[in-house]
Amino acid sequence: MWRAVVSQPLDRTKTLPQLGSLDEEMGEFWEGNAFAMPVNGDNLSAFERNRLFLNDGSGGPFLDASFASGADIDSDSRSVVAADFNRDGKPDLLVASVGGGSLRLFLNQLETTASSLQVRFAAGTEEMSQVGVRVTIHCAGRQIIRDCFPVNGCLGQAPDELLIGLGDVEQIDSITVRWPDGSLDELGACPVGGQLIVQKGGATRFHSGWLKPEASQANSR
Repeated sequence: MWRAVVSQPLDRTKTLPQLGSLDEEMGEFWEGNAFAMPVNGDNLSAFERNRLFLNDGSGGPFLDASFASGADIDSDSRSVVAADFNRDGKPDLLVASVGGGSLRLFLNQLETTASSLQVRFAAGTEEMSQVGVRVTIHCAGRQIIRDCFPVNGCLGQAPDELLIGLGDVEQIDSITVRWPDGSLDELGACPVGGQLIVQKGGATRFHSGWLKPEASQANSR
């Protein structure tokens, strides 16, 4: 645990006296000048483990799956990207950390019978960004709306595609795509459990099933 107080941010030479006693057995230390930490070799890695919470669909509090998932590494993680890296219809996690190693890919091996659809956007005759595309799925008497806004976190960005969970839906009745310029494409029925590639103007390609890589899908740490 690191304890410090930073004041007068325009004065990099400011040093603050230690406030209270430290529990060195618990790893507490004091640094009066945060800018001196790199010079002194102080490292905040291994002081806070990552947390992963699971929505079990019950409507109650999320389950703490940090330890069970193996994602509770203590390497001062700064960036996380959620995307379907191994193309099996489930979101995985790519984590970048300051200390304790390079990128780590955590593959989602949670068993589920829920269906999903991955939507990607192909370049058409007009140059148009996929950012801002809205996809509305009509199925089982309800609507599922997703916007393509790739999450941009600390030194990381999600891909410009959508992975849409559909629950127990077996067939999509229709899909509406609203492009950033306001134009709409109304698509017909679509199967689930695969990849739908949409081009402005209504042209589509559907790849049934998920393209799994040959590499082992063992949990990476």
